[in-house]
Amino acid sequence: MKRTLLFFCIFAFFVFAYVGRYQPISLDLVSPSTKTVEIKGEVKKPGVYTIKWDGTIKDLIQAAGGLCPEADTSSIAMLKEMNPKEVIVIPRKSATTLKKVSLNTATEQELQTLPGIGPAMASRIIEYRKTKSFTSLEEIKEVKGIGDKMYEKIKDRICL
Repeated sequence: MKRTLLFFCIFAFFVFAYVGRYQPISLDLVSPSTKTVEIKGEVKKPGVYTIKWDGTIKDLIQAAGGLCPEADTSSIAMLKEMNPKEVIVIPRKSATTLKKVSLNTATEQELQTLPGIGPAMASRIIEYRKTKSFTSLEEIKEVKGIGDKMYEKIKDRICL
């Protein structure tokens, strides 16, 4: 009788020890395999894309159809992993990275890309250089209508 009682006590101990140990698996604890990220700016197809969880900015750009020719990726880390619901903006090349305009060889259209230079001013610059080519950048102030203020606006964008 003592053995039977001891057996039931041990059996009850093991039964109560295992009760409540097994819990259903919650799918909330499972990590996702994809993430949604938005890309804007100088890409061919800006929008919201779903990429692999360990996807990088390079993968996102490929999903968006690639970069536009005006895209400036010098400040973007292509191997950076993104957070879910993050917004990535690909900037456009700034004016400082654009090609400088030569005062002695530029066409009228190229001169008009300078800030504050329209068709009339571009024609005056071309007429001036027909008589005398430019030997210094400051010499452009001799063209009628270009003063110190205009020169300050365009000095970083011109060359000889």
